[in-house]
Amino acid sequence: MNKIKFGLVPPMPGADSKGLVDFCIKADELGFDSLWFPDHLAFIAPSPAYEAWTIAAAIAQQTKNIIIGSTSDPHRNHPAVFAQRLATVDHLSNGRVALGLGVGESMNTDAYGIPWDNPFQRMVESVDIMKLLWSSQETVNYSGSFFNLENASLLLNLYNDRASVPFYFATHTDKGLDLIGKMGDGWMPIDLTPNLYKESLNKIELSAKEVGRSLDEIDSTLWVFTSLGENEDEAYKTLEPFRYVCIMQDQLKKAGYDIDIPDEYKGLNYFNITPTDEEKKQKFRDMGKFFPGEAVIDFTITGSKKACIDKIEKYVEKGVKHFILFHYFSPDPQLAMEVYAKEIIPYFNS
Repeated sequence: MNKIKFGLVPPMPGADSKGLVDFCIKADELGFDSLWFPDHLAFIAPSPAYEAWTIAAAIAQQTKNIIIGSTSDPHRNHPAVFAQRLATVDHLSNGRVALGLGVGESMNTDAYGIPWDNPFQRMVESVDIMKLLWSSQETVNYSGSFFNLENASLLLNLYNDRASVPFYFATHTDKGLDLIGKMGDGWMPIDLTPNLYKESLNKIELSAKEVGRSLDEIDSTLWVFTSLGENEDEAYKTLEPFRYVCIMQDQLKKAGYDIDIPDEYKGLNYFNITPTDEEKKQKFRDMGKFFPGEAVIDFTITGSKKACIDKIEKYVEKGVKHFILFHYFSPDPQLAMEVYAKEIIPYFNS
């Protein structure tokens, strides 16, 4: 069996800058495969929102092996600026940069007057431009619907002249899954049951075959909430207050849960909330009361060490190769991190 990779989401929001750096150094020392910084201007939680790639640069020379990535969007940075930033951190880290891209969300655009029109096409053009700029130190030209380059040069290729950083696309839509199959290096969904994961992965595989690719060329990841405790009751107890973020409500019925959510909550999710909208934030938290406990267990990795291993195995059977763990809802997050590193990861890769 190929190696199953395990990454972590650093405590953003939550930790201060020193805490973030210390966490990332420890994750590297413990042998985790990747770090993925939420790249936000603001969060729902009233915590400091550090700039993701500044923190990434701070840890790039203090870590040795771990992949350094972020989950970002194509709207807040011109792709030339983003390409330069990524290439800089790639050199600082000796070639360990990766990028997760989605179409963006309200919390990072609306309050700041940042355009969010045609987000999918903007994302595709951004990737094309970044790859083009990394491909040469000569001048290049590009004519797109949103971005244009004329005799532009970056004068900075990636570390060791690698052609591109790996691009992971954070999407659940059919159009997004088709893009991954045809040109993505990885898929980075959030909040899926094993069966829902397999359904989408099958779509990626079909698109990959159309252009002569296979799933072997695509790193199929899963951003997943995990609560590891002595038993399921203890693990669920600390997860339960946060169940509103553990499930995307549009996935509930797809997973077979016939839940009647009142109209006032429909369409509400973490990504379309403006952090200063206290009423909407409270409504989002209240929405969790409509998610039954068994659904939360179904969409997460929760329980004892054995239960977590069993659930991971179910995901692996459905095609997950790389788990990105949000472990802070565990009764003891520090202990959960240690158990994953010293017992669960070796179980899958010894």
